[in-house]
Amino acid sequence: MQTLTVVIVLGFTLWIFSTTPAGKRLMGRMGLDLARKQRAKPEDHDYLLRVCGGDMSELKRRLDEARRHNVDMSEAEAYRKAIRAHLRDKI
Repeated sequence: MQTLTVVIVLGFTLWIFSTTPAGKRLMGRMGLDLARKQRAKPEDHDYLLRVCGGDMSELKRRLDEARRHNVDMSEAEAYRKAIRAHLRDKI
C-alpha cells in the first residue's frame, strides 16, 4: 500500500511540474511535449485579423505584445489576450 501511495504522489508531482514553464522546456527537450500546444480557433484568428485591417504584421505585433510577459503562452491564449486588449482599448 505504501508503494502505491509513493507512486501516486510521485506521478502527481511530475504532472504538476510538467505544467510549469521549466517543466515544459524539460519535457520538450526529452521529446515528451505533453503540454498540448493549443491552437487558436479560426474565429479568433479571423476576428483579430479583421481588427488589424487584414495586416498580418500588425496581427503578429499584437500577438508578440500579448506574449511579452509570458513567452510560453499557447497560441490560443495569446489570441484571447490580444482580443481582450483590443476590446479593453476600444472602450
